[in-house]
Order: sequence, then structure tokens, then C-alpha cells
Amino acid sequence: MKKITLALLVAGAALSACTQKKSMENHVEGNIFETYERFLTEPYGYVANKAAGEIKVDGILDEADWQNAPFTEDFADISGEGFPTPRFKTNAKMLWDDNYLYIGAELEEPSIWADLVQRDTIVYYNHDFEVFVDPDGDGQNYFEVETNARETIFDLFIQKPYRALTRAFVTFAWDCPGLKLKTHLNGTMNNPNDEDKGWSVEIAIPREAIAAEFDNYLQAGNYLRVGFSRVEWQTELDETGAIRRKKGEDGKFLPEDNWTWPSTGMIAMHMPERWGYVYLADKAGEKFQMPAYRPVERLLWAMFYEQEKQMEKNGAYLTCVNCFNLPAGEVAKLPAGSDIKVEATANHFEITVTAADGSSMSIDQNGYVCKREAKK
Repeated sequence: MKKITLALLVAGAALSACTQKKSMENHVEGNIFETYERFLTEPYGYVANKAAGEIKVDGILDEADWQNAPFTEDFADISGEGFPTPRFKTNAKMLWDDNYLYIGAELEEPSIWADLVQRDTIVYYNHDFEVFVDPDGDGQNYFEVETNARETIFDLFIQKPYRALTRAFVTFAWDCPGLKLKTHLNGTMNNPNDEDKGWSVEIAIPREAIAAEFDNYLQAGNYLRVGFSRVEWQTELDETGAIRRKKGEDGKFLPEDNWTWPSTGMIAMHMPERWGYVYLADKAGEKFQMPAYRPVERLLWAMFYEQEKQMEKNGAYLTCVNCFNLPAGEVAKLPAGSDIKVEATANHFEITVTAADGSSMSIDQNGYVCKREAKK
């Protein structure tokens, strides 16, 4: 994983001057960090320990490495604070070794149900568990693996989030190479006459699937961006006595619940910038720390959201730094001597923060985050 060497020094950053007169520009009214507060909360962090022994993928998290791995926070409603607490508990945990990223999850479920059996059908039409991984945190070229309780897999590769202005390339025919996945039921499948406790899932994603070209992201000290989602439906019995998704008075299926780690702030899971930071630790007991570049990244995303709004509202992007009315307190969180630059045309923008040592981070209209190291 390419890293950016930005020392976090609380000092003012030098803002590039506007190139056009203020009267000729649209300008932000108010504080964009308050406007987009739901999307700028700190993502969760997790330390994934390196497994010391062999992990048998059988859906049961019983190895010593699993027992020593902490669970994530409880999954919450995808929309975040102010929305109902999920009806059933969900937690996940992670491990890694030189060959695999391991994911285990436990899902409380009083009625285990799954009727989809063909790979790459729309598995989230059942209760399901979903994994999203952006290996290098650039907001692009990530993949998704979904499963229901009967191990029916839906996996796909996404070149760009669906919100991207240029058409996203989604490979539905992509099968995660070397994927291992098993579930374990603490109850009975599709039996409406009993009450179940839940089900668990264990997934091993091979290094080759996480790699890009010749890169190896499964290395100690790296950060992955990982998101988890659980889709849960209200169910009922059909005329044959089989379980199905429940319908409302209008004959349409009732909307699903989306419970996630972390919450994205809206009903949209394809927001890689909102997923958790997963730190790959070489030694047990390491404490999680946010990447040093996090304040820069947060500022870039705040400006990105405002650019999206400006294009939708006014049909044009902001073209100067001062147009964003950035709060001095947020700018002060950047590395000392940082320079912020905005470039925009009718259909494109790029915002770049360059540190005094020459390292930089930028974002464009597709949400592509590029980290560049200082030149040696």
C-alpha cells in the first residue's frame, strides 16, 4: 500500500489564492463540515491480528486466533445516529496471514431463511451478510462478497462507486479467485415452526484477490478499507406455508433493514470513504491509530461533497479554495505548511493538498483519492 508521509502538526495551512474575482464565483454559505457532518464522522478502526495458526474455514470461529480476535462494534442502522437500533445483533472480526484476509461474523436470527441457491443471483433478496474491501483506500477498484445462510455467493468487482459521473464498470461475472466461504447454523433452515438463535459465516479472501497488478496489500502496517452490511427482511408465510419476504397492503415487498459497520450516513453502501480502517498488525496487542493522513482525507471529502452539491444546484464546480469558506479550525488540522489547490473545468475537478515535504493527496469528481509520496 502506498503511504503518504504527512506529519500531523497543528498549524495553519497556506491556501492557494483564488484566480478569479470573488464577485464572479459561487461561494459556500455556512460551514461545509457542519453541512456534511453525517458523512464526516470518524470511521471505525479495527486492528486485525496476524493469525499464528491454521484457520479452518468451516463457519465456526473456534480456533485460538479467532478467540483472541476482538469483535467489531455492534452493527447499526446504515443511516447512523438518530435511526432505530437493529432488531438483531451482528458483529464481525478479522484476521490475516500471508495468504488470506479472514472475516468471521455472528448474526443473531430467530428465523433462519434463505431460498436462493444460484451463484450471482441477487442474494440480498434473502437475509444476507456482505463484505466490501477497498485494498488501497483510493475509493475505486473495490470488490464485494455477499452470502446468505446457505452459502449462495454473489461477488462482484466495482471500478467506481455508482455515484461516479463517468459510467462505473461493474463486473458481475467476476468470481473472487480462491474464495473460501462457509456458514454454520445455530438453528434450522426455513422452518417457521421453531425459533433459531442465529448463524455464523467465515470467509477467507486470498491475497491474489486483494492484490492489484503486482501489489501485495496483505502486509503488516497496511490499512485496508473494509465495510460490512447485513440485509434483513420482514418475512411472512405464503399460501404454501413457505417463508418469503413480507408484502404491504399495496402488494409490494416491505423495505429491507440495512445494518452496517460502520454506518455510512445514508442508505448507500457504495461509499468507500465511509468504511472502516482495518490495520494489519504483526504483533498481538497493537492499538489502533488513525492513519496520519486522515485530516487531509477528511477535508478532501468535505470539499468533494460540496462540489457534488454545487454541480447539482448551479451546474458548475467551485474553482477556487476561498470559494469553499473553509473553517480555520479544520485547516489548522492539516500538516504545517500545507497548500490547498483547486482545479476545475465544466466536467472535471481535482482538489490537492500538498505538504511541505512534497507529499500530497488529491481527489477528483469520481471520488478517486490519489496519494503521492514525497520525492526523494
